[in-house]
Amino acid sequence: MPQDRPVPRSFSPRSVWLFVLSFACLALPSVRNGHADDQIDYVNDVLPIFETHCIGCHNADGPEGGFAMDSFETLLRGGESGIAITPGTSSSSRLLLLVTGKMNPIMPPDGEDGPSEKEVETLTRWIDQGAPGPQGDLPIKRKLRTPDIKASENVAKPITAIAVAPDQSRTAFATFQSVEIRTDDVTTFTIEDDDLGKVNSLAFSKDATRILVGSGLTGAYGRAAIYRTDDGTLEQEFVGHRDTLYAAVFSPDESLIATAGYDQAIVLWDARNGQVKRELNGHNGAIFDLAFSPDGKVLASACADETAKLWNVATGKRLDTLGQPEGEVTAIDFSRDGRFVIATSADNRLRVWQLRSIEQPQINPLIATRFIDETPLTNFALSPDEQLLVVLVQSGNIKVLSTKNWQTVASLESLSAMGTDLAFAADGDSISVATIDGNIVRRNLPTRLTTHDSTHSVGMAEKIYLDLPAPTSVSESKLRDLAGENVRILDVGRSVSVEGEISDTGQADFYRWPCHRGEVWAIDADAVSDSRLDPIVTIFDEDDRPVQRVRLQAIRDSYFTFRGKDSEQSNDFRVFNWQEMDLGQYFYAAGEVTRLMMHPRGPDSGFNVYPGQGQRWTYFGTSGTTHALGEPAYIVRPLGTDEPPLANGLPVFELTYENDDDPMRSAGKNSRLVFVAPRDATYTVRITDTRREGGENYAYRLTLRAASPGFRASTGTIKKPLRPATGREFSVNVDRLDGFQGPVTFEIEGLPDQLVSNFPLTVEAGLKSANGVIWAPPGLPHNESDQESVQDSDGEVAWSGLVEPKITAWAMINGKRVERPAGTIGKLSVEASTPQVIPSIHPIDGEITKYEDWVLPVKRGETVSARVQLDRKASFVNEVSFGKEFSGRNATQGVYVDNIGLNGLLIVRGASQREFFITADPTAKPGRRSFFLTANVDGGLCSHPITVEVK
Repeated sequence: MPQDRPVPRSFSPRSVWLFVLSFACLALPSVRNGHADDQIDYVNDVLPIFETHCIGCHNADGPEGGFAMDSFETLLRGGESGIAITPGTSSSSRLLLLVTGKMNPIMPPDGEDGPSEKEVETLTRWIDQGAPGPQGDLPIKRKLRTPDIKASENVAKPITAIAVAPDQSRTAFATFQSVEIRTDDVTTFTIEDDDLGKVNSLAFSKDATRILVGSGLTGAYGRAAIYRTDDGTLEQEFVGHRDTLYAAVFSPDESLIATAGYDQAIVLWDARNGQVKRELNGHNGAIFDLAFSPDGKVLASACADETAKLWNVATGKRLDTLGQPEGEVTAIDFSRDGRFVIATSADNRLRVWQLRSIEQPQINPLIATRFIDETPLTNFALSPDEQLLVVLVQSGNIKVLSTKNWQTVASLESLSAMGTDLAFAADGDSISVATIDGNIVRRNLPTRLTTHDSTHSVGMAEKIYLDLPAPTSVSESKLRDLAGENVRILDVGRSVSVEGEISDTGQADFYRWPCHRGEVWAIDADAVSDSRLDPIVTIFDEDDRPVQRVRLQAIRDSYFTFRGKDSEQSNDFRVFNWQEMDLGQYFYAAGEVTRLMMHPRGPDSGFNVYPGQGQRWTYFGTSGTTHALGEPAYIVRPLGTDEPPLANGLPVFELTYENDDDPMRSAGKNSRLVFVAPRDATYTVRITDTRREGGENYAYRLTLRAASPGFRASTGTIKKPLRPATGREFSVNVDRLDGFQGPVTFEIEGLPDQLVSNFPLTVEAGLKSANGVIWAPPGLPHNESDQESVQDSDGEVAWSGLVEPKITAWAMINGKRVERPAGTIGKLSVEASTPQVIPSIHPIDGEITKYEDWVLPVKRGETVSARVQLDRKASFVNEVSFGKEFSGRNATQGVYVDNIGLNGLLIVRGASQREFFITADPTAKPGRRSFFLTANVDGGLCSHPITVEVK
């Protein structure tokens, strides 16, 4: 609050009080000699006059003239013009002289109504009696003193709160000083009470016989009250807050009532006797909402200080502060199974946390953040079956989310006036929304709701793959000779390769060919020989308009932080609101679409986008481009062909069939575009230089061919000898062709039985590589040439010379098994000497034999731990690193070694083991997959593989 201004220099605080006390003493005899009935009471007689006519301008928050009258102490202190009251002498009291017009300026000013003659008489007598103050503290609950302003006729009162009984038998609606109880849409009783004031909260008891009302007087007090719903009888009143209440809720067993409001405090009351059980403090703003967990052990609060907090009900201990919101937290609740905490906020987002802190403080992980609308979210409600969640938005928009993945699935018809509260119907098929203009608006939920995600099908025509002859070669000059020099668009066949040249600055060449709906075509544009051309290709329809490929709905907004990005980098994408983003989602910025592959792994890292290493891939034919610091970016999802975009205030981007650089980066700066014909028509491809350059050295080859989805497979080689009880790592790789995104499996042939591998290896759908390991058991003899042989434990020859296993890759493509040779992993040799370290992976709370393939289960969205152990040579004490974000080798996409910090997964100097953590992202595919660690010693020494099972 503003500081009270100092008294004039001619009065010290001490002299003021001596002055006041002296007059009070002089006045005391007349009080004692008077009748008790004549005594003026400050609280009941004087303060109401000040509240009605004075305190609106003369209060601690904004004391005009430095004079505050809302406390007795500041009233006697006076203001900038001196002391206002002379106790015992009304004739010389400045306050009374101003009120009666005997001194200027007259108060109240500007022609406002002042005290009546009776009120002036009361003030005069009170001052003459010595201006005695209140006995003890002022009462919290006081009557509102305002001018009686008549409302216009036929003005609807805003409906400020709504509630539905747990058994769905009754509904309640609140307006000013009134609560209407309805059964089957028929009003059965109306509770009318001047003390109700503006009702901000309603809650039924379990049996619907009582209703809890939260209200109060702004700036004065907060009030909760329990009324009977059959006759409106007031059963219990709870007054203690210093400002109006925004929330009042029953505990699940109805033994407690929790209240909170503008005074920043939470009070727990005994519901039977109205006594305060405890007060919870810690918020720094108005508290808008409260909710008990289903078991009644935890209380959640939503606050204007941009936090939600969790409290232990039994002890009052704060369990956690959920500080992720960047705006006022407006509403909060628990899922009915008690697993999640849900909140909406003024930063336009809904957030979901997993509840873990119940008895003791603990971090409750944020599992979902969803951008909902361009205006603040004000409230939400869960459907009776808890499958849906409806969010009320300040703009009047109403959004429907699926609780399966917390994604928006529908937008309901917007409100004409701002909504204040909402509730589901008993059958869950509709919601009722209370509005500021006094209406109850019903909105039916769509009968069929579709959950969208980042990889939602675009809904195009069914794809038809063609079997056509090899492209026919033809030159641009020959085509022009046949068509004539002035023909802009040259007609070509259905499988053709054109040799041409962009000979002039800004020149573009056009070629037209016939297509049928659903046909899939591959367009390759290459700069030939030493050409300086940087080709870009675009597809046009018969009306010379670019053909739309997809519409992308932005569902979350962001921007680049820390630093920008070049056109190739695939790691360290640091972006705002990264906690709201999920792996696998499409990331749009400046016309380029990438895809999120790996979460930031520490305080100094960002997202990795596909393929995770090397040059980044792009999607929907877009090309890599540079991005500046602060440049806007969005999480987007493809819309279906006829799907309307959601009204969430974020843009929709329309992408056409166009490509500058190969999205998979295999063809360098050359263009690669896969085109699906949307209908029967002739289409035109344009080729030009992306910089609009041209000249004699800008030759190209443009190929229009039937798309043939497929892959090229390759294998990395093992160059170091195998060492006892350790493995060597290699990679298997896939170059994806013509839009093929399926899984590719690699199999090995010719590997001796004595060696352990993690074959068959699968490169998951949409990925580029996987990690393999060949592990040698202890006891194998030395073998480093083709002349030596390896014997098994029985002395039998296991294999002779150096073996070179062969690798084959296969995939199912359009119903056919397609196989491709993938090379070899190199000639395998064995060095019998003991390595400097032997790494192995063990359960965190159990023992296994040292070299065993055991199963480590992990549920999606959870983290488990294991132990990595080192057997060191006595002379080797150095620290051992297993890498940073890629330290978990061959894990399922979305499964990763977590909590690595800045140093990665590291065993410090002299240590022999440590715990490490494995997290499975909610997007990880269920199933089993081999997993190992590689110590960065002697060219990489691998552990025996184990199996991680995602559930």
